Amino acid sequence: MNTDLPPLNGLRSFVEAARELSFSRAARRLGVTAGAASRLVRKLEEHLGVRLLERTAHGLVLTAHGELYFRDVVGPLTAVAAATRRLAVARNPNRLVVACYPTFAARWLLPRWSRFFDRHPEIDVQLATSLADIDFARDDAIDVAIRLGDDRELGRPSPGLVREKLLDVETTPVAAPPVFAGCRSDARRMARLAEQVLVHSKPLPQEWRRWLAAFVRASGDAAVARAAAAIDARRGPEFETLNLSFQAAAEGIGVAVGIAAFIGDEVEAGTLAFPFAFRRRGRLNFHVVARIGGANARAVGHYRRWLAEEAGLSRA
Repeated sequence: MNTDLPPLNGLRSFVEAARELSFSRAARRLGVTAGAASRLVRKLEEHLGVRLLERTAHGLVLTAHGELYFRDVVGPLTAVAAATRRLAVARNPNRLVVACYPTFAARWLLPRWSRFFDRHPEIDVQLATSLADIDFARDDAIDVAIRLGDDRELGRPSPGLVREKLLDVETTPVAAPPVFAGCRSDARRMARLAEQVLVHSKPLPQEWRRWLAAFVRASGDAAVARAAAAIDARRGPEFETLNLSFQAAAEGIGVAVGIAAFIGDEVEAGTLAFPFAFRRRGRLNFHVVARIGGANARAVGHYRRWLAEEAGLSRA
């Protein structure tokens, strides 16, 4: 076995792959491709002369050497990352890193970004996007995260962190304006919906089924229930992101279902419309989770207050 220091990129890839037991999920955390993460781990294994991970039909499995090595290196590697972050923050207390989902960034955060900069030009905000939820114990570079969570989590103590509700998640169908033209009742709109292609998205799996069931219950209209019964909520194309599903709806491919707060600009511009007034509220909503007490606590506090103000404007 080579006893020199291992290649650090390979070490980081191994630690993330061992945590996730998936090269694709590890790659998202590292900002590389799954193939690149796999190659880096292979180079580390060549350097050490042992197999650390076994590739199986069900995913990755740590070997006996891998379990031992992971247990020994994960603590020091985490400590180095934390020390590096503390040094960076101490050098620049006006710098903070915000993490959120890509669609949230594109459709809610970035359109409002300049308003924070206009108010606090001295604060340097860096944005990190990921489909995976942020684990503050592991992601030492993150100061603020916007993520989905159960409101029951809001009152639970989290040492070193504060959690606040930002936005309710309310889902509703969206379509190109001509699709439901002339439909003057919910029953007629539901009948028209039964004639359309339903567009799905991976971030909201099964949302069409949930929305239809909730709408039928809330409506109490027998005609709405009969029209809804004719809809197969499982059919239709599925897109990787909400953004793509909204674009498909705007192009007339079908009717999408998505988070209402993300579609306001298109509705104002006339490229999309809300055919139904009903919005389904789910169990999960958007929360702000932030570190407290660090060297950049003042900058984090300003950002949290600004997010709360923008959420209030969005609800209004």
